[in-house]
Parts: sequence; C-alpha cells; structure tokens
Amino acid sequence: MTISARTFPTFKQLYKTITQELLTYENKTLASLKNQEVKNLKAYYTYQKHLLTKQSKPTDEVDTKLKQLETDSVFSPATEIQDLKLLNNIIDDKPGINSSYELNNLNNVAIYLKNQREYFDLLVRYNPGLLMDQQENVTQSAHRVGLEVPR
Repeated sequence: MTISARTFPTFKQLYKTITQELLTYENKTLASLKNQEVKNLKAYYTYQKHLLTKQSKPTDEVDTKLKQLETDSVFSPATEIQDLKLLNNIIDDKPGINSSYELNNLNNVAIYLKNQREYFDLLVRYNPGLLMDQQENVTQSAHRVGLEVPR
C-alpha cells in the first residue's frame, strides 16, 4: 500500500494529538524540576536553621520559609504549551510537499511521541531505581536486605 492510498487523520486532529503529547512531556518535566527545586530549598533552609540554632539565634524566619515551601510545593499542570518553538519545528509549512506525504510524517511523529512516552513510563515503573538519587538507592537496597539506614 502506498502513501497516497492510505487514509490519515486530518491535519487538525494530528496537530491536536501532537500538542497534547508535547504538553504531557512539558508538564512532567516541569513537575520534576519543581520537585527538585523544592527539595534543594528544603535542604538549604534546614541547613540555615541548623546554623542559626548552633549560634543560638532565632529561627522563626527560616521556619516560616520551610512552612511556606510545604504549601507552595504543589504543582499545577499547564493547559497550554509554554514553548511553542518545539511545536512549530515539528509542524512546519513547506511548499511543494504532497499533502498525504506531510500527513504521513505528522502521523508518524504523533505515534512516535506517544510510544516514547509510554516506553519511558513503563521503564520507570518496572525499573524504579532508574530515577533515584544515590541516597534513595542505598536506602532501598538496605531495606531489601532487611537493614535500616539512619537519616
């Protein structure tokens, strides 16, 4: 079967599918960055609190910042893509390209993005140590053999 004989989703459907996949990627990336930033700030403020208690100074300011981090750490997913450059690079109007050829390429891109997302989700689900930092990995390994790691 040739490309010209196959039927593809419309350009509008493909555009929507690609946009949704890119939005899913973007939301997961932003959530991960937000979690890492909150983790780093918690460690910093905890260290500052430790230094202030060592110097016998009040820690009220640092305590309020730590409490504020707890309330602000919730990530709200975006409903629109923030960086449209990536979408514009994928969907580009090029004169002289056959419509069915372009739709085939866009369909392949949409399928590829969906499959890569699912592959990564499954990889993380069935290989949980993949995204762990060293401390988490040591804790999980110790727990597996029945030991407890002090914090």
